Amino acid sequence: MSNKDIYTREEDKRFTLRINKLLFEKIEQLAQKDKRSIGREIEFILEKYFEDNPLE
Repeated sequence: MSNKDIYTREEDKRFTLRINKLLFEKIEQLAQKDKRSIGREIEFILEKYFEDNPLE
């Protein structure tokens, strides 16, 4: 049996995230407004953060 997940792109990493319910609901609202999945909304928020705050 293969460990390959057919639903995860090669460049993506799958993991479990536990998050405060209130924060999750806020992200969920943004995701609905932006027509994104919650996972993609979290990814978008993180990408924007690192664009604005590059690692040195």
